Amino acid sequence: MIDSIRFNIPEVLSLIGAFQCVYIIVHIVFRVEKLAYVILPILYFTCLSLAFSADLARRFVSDSTPHYDVIAWSIWMSVTPLSVLLIIQLARIKTLPSLVNWTILFIVPIALVAGASLSSATNEVCSFGGSCPGIIDWLNILGVIGGAFSLLIIWMQRNLFTDILAQKAGKERYWLILSLIVINICLLALGASSTTRIELGLNVSVVRTVLGLMFVYLVSTSLFRIYPNALSLSYQRKTETTISDEDKELGEKIESLLHLEKIYHEATYSRSDLARELGVADGTVSRVINTYFNKSFPQLLNEYRIDDSKRLLLETDASIKVISEEVGFNSLPSFNRVFKEVVGQSPSSYRKYTVK
Repeated sequence: MIDSIRFNIPEVLSLIGAFQCVYIIVHIVFRVEKLAYVILPILYFTCLSLAFSADLARRFVSDSTPHYDVIAWSIWMSVTPLSVLLIIQLARIKTLPSLVNWTILFIVPIALVAGASLSSATNEVCSFGGSCPGIIDWLNILGVIGGAFSLLIIWMQRNLFTDILAQKAGKERYWLILSLIVINICLLALGASSTTRIELGLNVSVVRTVLGLMFVYLVSTSLFRIYPNALSLSYQRKTETTISDEDKELGEKIESLLHLEKIYHEATYSRSDLARELGVADGTVSRVINTYFNKSFPQLLNEYRIDDSKRLLLETDASIKVISEEVGFNSLPSFNRVFKEVVGQSPSSYRKYTVK
């Protein structure tokens, strides 16, 4: 039985692509700090893995699976809208696209309904639930139109990428976004070529698989830099099991001061001030913050400051300078820099493009 299963080169490439996608998904799930940040990458690479698998299984199950070509088309077509959503998140890293952006996922079901209607109108042999000879041709045309519309959304939100190079891991994210856009344009070009009568001598499935593999390779080599919070979850679990009862009690007191008294609102508040308030040495405060919160003292205060500033940006009309002073930053440039590092975009962009 095993000897009878032989893969050709395109199927081997598809198999490699599917395994690589699964590896990336597993890596992200077990290493990222918050699962909410990586919902889109997981969806994207799950869809890409299914697309590779559809090409891999075509020779073996297409004859026994009704509408296999339509199913495979739907999976590959879903890659482009998900790519657009992934690009938008990569520009902001910790902020999911707005609900309006998510509506581009309806492109695939709309194209399916339109393709079925158009093919039924032009072929008398078509019937509901049955085969329709011209549906793939129509779907390819509609797929190019839908994919072009998806990429147009990136152009409409191009302001998201104006300051990405200045952000943390911005260079890697910039080139990843650019490569993803180029790959999707190439995929659309392949789809467009299949809708014409011009014979280019290309195996569309193979070229499409190679393009997908190229992007998977780029992601796998830059994953740690794109997600700077990777590994923090595993470190946090480790420290939680080794922290002493005294340090845990002190950590809870610090947490109470942060939540209830909001000590971080004072721009000049230092580690020494916190140590005096707790009645312990500076070194003890530093050790407890490192083990209990898995952060440094400045990182801890800035994280709380940014959380407060995000709320004020969305709930008030106060100027960004006033908000920066209100939450505890001693200068506007310092606030802008830290906000970009933590949130992935400038305060003005966050206020303008985040759904309230």
